[in-house]
Amino acid sequence: MKQDTKQIILQKTVPTFALSGYEGFSIRTLAEQIPISPSVIYHHFEDKDALLKEMFEMLNKNLGTKRSRLPKMKTASDMLRQRIEFQIDNQESIVAVLKYYLAYRNKFKRFKNGYVPDKSSLHIEEVLRFGMETKEFYVENLEDDAKVITHSINGFLLEYYPHVPKGKEKKELVDRMFNFLIRALKGGEKI
Repeated sequence: MKQDTKQIILQKTVPTFALSGYEGFSIRTLAEQIPISPSVIYHHFEDKDALLKEMFEMLNKNLGTKRSRLPKMKTASDMLRQRIEFQIDNQESIVAVLKYYLAYRNKFKRFKNGYVPDKSSLHIEEVLRFGMETKEFYVENLEDDAKVITHSINGFLLEYYPHVPKGKEKKELVDRMFNFLIRALKGGEKI
């Protein structure tokens, strides 16, 4: 089989898994949606877990690449808004990653506040670090605060999915999250 077939399988796994989660996902259902024979999927992936792990790794790599291409912002506030919009714009991929975390949490390092993947909040840590350097934000604990913000944004993504906010609805959602977070990061200052 061509490498293209493997990529098609991985790409189709994302929306299927994002909608169904671990319990609702099956190789047979995925094969019907592509459409190919389940044996073709098994030719490329040993089992469901191997397929989902590769999907997870692919998504993390793709999201990291996309984030690295975001334009540099002049302020931490602009950077925060940019990251909120990025999360919404990549909702399906992020929901699939989140559902992978939920299904495989015991495979991740246990921290004092649960099984949180190491890299899950690095993009927000970067924002907070920039805000601390410029004295734009007040942050008590960089890692913990970044995790809280990341999980807050991701909670909205899970709540909305499979609906993708666009246009006015997206702007209102971004504004609500942004304004709330900015008030907290600026010590309650009203903007």
